[in-house]
Amino acid sequence: MEKIMKKKNSLNRARFSPLTAVLLGVLILYVLIMLGMFFWAIITSLKSPDRYYKDPIGVPTAISLNYGFVFKNFKIMVSGHEHKMLDMVFNSLLYAVGGAFMKTLITCVTAYLCARYSYKFSKVVYTVVIVSMIVPIVGSLPSELQMAHSLGIHNHIWGLWIMKMNFLGMYFLVFYEFFKALPKSYTEAAEIDGASDMRILLTIGLPLVKYTFLSVMLIYFIEYWNDYQVPLVFIPDHPTLAYGMFYLSGSGGGDLARTPYQMSMAIMVLIPILILFLCSHKRLLGNLNVGGIKG
Repeated sequence: MEKIMKKKNSLNRARFSPLTAVLLGVLILYVLIMLGMFFWAIITSLKSPDRYYKDPIGVPTAISLNYGFVFKNFKIMVSGHEHKMLDMVFNSLLYAVGGAFMKTLITCVTAYLCARYSYKFSKVVYTVVIVSMIVPIVGSLPSELQMAHSLGIHNHIWGLWIMKMNFLGMYFLVFYEFFKALPKSYTEAAEIDGASDMRILLTIGLPLVKYTFLSVMLIYFIEYWNDYQVPLVFIPDHPTLAYGMFYLSGSGGGDLARTPYQMSMAIMVLIPILILFLCSHKRLLGNLNVGGIKG
């Protein structure tokens, strides 16, 4: 037994090559840089603008914090921003949750239909997804904006939900491989009992993929929560938190465009995502992996 353990330890030491050490060092350096930037954003958000320009890197002292600079910037952002903070939070939730749900639902259902029903059109849909991932599609924003105006969905949050109802993207392949690998015996028994295709989808297909569905939806939620460009173009009268943060970086921010105010706004945008990730990171990283699915 001792010989086996020694052999395993020697193999592990042999696998730790110089290349592994270099990659580990690069990874550690990257993590330290990211944590350093996050820490700098936090301490900057606690400074007054005057103190920041005198000492942009230093940590706020206890004296400066006692002068009322703790969370003062956050209060200014909540009360002094041109757009109401609660409205931006509400619009962000509507856009991120609704858009993520619609996108994930349509992707999942389309993948189910293509995987479970072998028709020629199913192969066409699969090919379209692959081609759209390989060939970059650029210059489509003007046509999308014109189409939104023509259909009357521009400047409506529910209009963005409709625009997100497409099946293109990598997660189509994730759902497709899941349903393709699913044994047909799951659905054959229901078909014998007289269940319709819709009932099979709702009672068998979707429940089996619910954890992957939630993981993909969470990824899209994070993407849409941080998105400012699409709300800026398609729902200009319904600003989101990400749009509000972008607004401060331009000339419209005025006095609020100063770095401490921008950092406090960035922290407010980041906190919900950070909490969400910490609460669901195991499910988020456990259900999806490259080349396969864990159900």
